[in-house]
Amino acid sequence: MKKIFSLFALAAALFAAGTASAQGSIHAGFVQNNLISTYTVPVVNTTIHDTLTRPGAYAGFNYNIPLSGNFGLTVGANVEYFSKNDSTVLYKRKFQQLDLVVPVYLNLAIPFGSNNTFTVFGGPTFGLGLINKATYTGKVSGNISEHNFFDTENATNENYYRERFNWAVTAGVRLNFGGFGIHAGYTYGLSDNFTSANTKGNSQRIFLGANINL
Repeated sequence: MKKIFSLFALAAALFAAGTASAQGSIHAGFVQNNLISTYTVPVVNTTIHDTLTRPGAYAGFNYNIPLSGNFGLTVGANVEYFSKNDSTVLYKRKFQQLDLVVPVYLNLAIPFGSNNTFTVFGGPTFGLGLINKATYTGKVSGNISEHNFFDTENATNENYYRERFNWAVTAGVRLNFGGFGIHAGYTYGLSDNFTSANTKGNSQRIFLGANINL
């Protein structure tokens, strides 16, 4: 709980510091989350590697706070939603994931043409998992059950359970043409997403979107 409060306190402090001179923008786009994990079987000491890929979408807002010259500090908040369907012989399964992400980027804006800029940005991002679950529907029985990956108190297999709080580093570029822009980037997770000592893994995300400058 302390980590969650710290996340919101950081965002609030940065917004307050830059409100007077900040330029705002809203944005949305496509994001793909690749969860790269390794599971070590305790008895035989064998390591199993796995990649869980989930496509999704994101939306949010940013403030760019001018620092010096063409340098600035970008803070904001994004909501990212991921979903994927698959099935086995016995059931259909739907994964859903919803995250709140707070970016803190340093950026360098290079003007070109008339009222256009090319910007390079990078820095840490702080994430809070809101939903991470799988819904199972039996193909024969039609019964529906749900697996909550944050519900460690009722865990049946601890290797699947996730940490709610995570942090990462992001790098990307943005092209602004007056009041409109496009951007792309890559996020590399630095924290372990799993609660189990036998399972380790991090998220690696790519994103591509458009922004409207206010």
